[in-house]
Amino acid sequence: MALRRGLLRGLQSRDLAITSADGLTTSAVLASTSQQLRNFGSVPEFYGKPSPYSAGTGFLGTPSDHLERLEKRPISPHVFEIDGKSMHYKMPINAISSITNRATGVALTVGIGAAGAIALVGDLPAAVEAFTASYPSLVYPAKAVITWPLFYHYLGGVRHIIWEKHRMGKQAEKKSYLENEAVNKSSRFIFATSIVGTLGLTVLQF
Repeated sequence: MALRRGLLRGLQSRDLAITSADGLTTSAVLASTSQQLRNFGSVPEFYGKPSPYSAGTGFLGTPSDHLERLEKRPISPHVFEIDGKSMHYKMPINAISSITNRATGVALTVGIGAAGAIALVGDLPAAVEAFTASYPSLVYPAKAVITWPLFYHYLGGVRHIIWEKHRMGKQAEKKSYLENEAVNKSSRFIFATSIVGTLGLTVLQF
């Protein structure tokens, strides 16, 4: 709104009798520009071009290829650069940890749902025994695939509970568990502990 008001004041300060190159007076341009700015924040497809609402914004210095530039402009937050290959932002370990916590939650939901479906229509223990007998070389990898999301997501949940119950204190003291360095340390701990725990549970014989 502040930008809109500033633009309108700037246009009003000009001589309203001056006629623009396309034959429209500044007052007409002012009215049409006001129409365009009503939904400021989004960029209509005709922005800057002659349209039913305006003769364009060339008098403001809008480049002729601005629509092409808008198509290539990254929108924040954006994962990739304009080339679509390189990452737009760095991915610190706390971001990777957060994404992994959500991914493991989805994996657990799908896995538990599949196990429940098998149990409803058949015999789950028998299916596990059949898999073990048919693919003995895949038993340990399968146990790791099942164990790691469970282990990691459990630790991630415990960390969130600690965050919620922890007293923040004075932010200037930089002692909160939510400080970047503290989150980085807890993220490394969760990754390391979940990997070691997964390896231990995988080799155990039940």
